[in-house]
Amino acid sequence: MNPLLHALVIFVLRVIGISLSTVATILTVQGRKLLAVLTGSLSTLIYVLAIAQVVTNLSNIPNLVAYVAGFGVGTWVGMILEARMALGFSEVRIISTKQGEEIAAALRAAGFGVTQMYGRGHSSSVGIVDVFVPRKIVPQVIRTAEEVDPQAIVTVSEARMVQRGYWRPSDQRK
Repeated sequence: MNPLLHALVIFVLRVIGISLSTVATILTVQGRKLLAVLTGSLSTLIYVLAIAQVVTNLSNIPNLVAYVAGFGVGTWVGMILEARMALGFSEVRIISTKQGEEIAAALRAAGFGVTQMYGRGHSSSVGIVDVFVPRKIVPQVIRTAEEVDPQAIVTVSEARMVQRGYWRPSDQRK
C-alpha cells in the first residue's frame, strides 16, 4: 500500500475511534450503560486496528504522526458530535435582581416548567428561576431569559437524572 495512503487510513481510523470513545465517555457519565458499552467496544476495536498498523513499524514517522494527529482531531470531532446529539438534561438557573417574575412568566408563556424562588444577593433581593430541560433546548431558555433581562446571571448544570416534573409536549421523553 502507498505509504501516504497507509498513514491516511491510520489517521481516519484514529479519528473515528477517538470520536466514538469521547461519545462513549459522555454516555457513561450520563448513565446510559448499554449505549456506552456498545460505543466503547466499537471504539476499542478501531483502536486495535489502528495501533496494529503503527506498532509493526515504529520508525515510520508518517504513521506515528497520523496516529497522534488522529487522536487530536478525533477528540475534537467527538466533542462536536456529542454537542450536536445534546443527550441528557440540564438545569438552567437564572438569577435576576429586578426581573425574576418577568423571566419566569416569559418562560412559562413559552411552555417551560419553571420553579421560582427568591433570595438575597450581595446588596438586594433577587429572583431565582430554575428550569430543567433537554440539553437541546438550553439555548432557547437562555434566549428567552436574556430577552427579558440581558443582565441576568445564567448558569447551566448537567442533570444526571430527572424524574417527574412538567414537560412541554414537544420535550417529552420517549
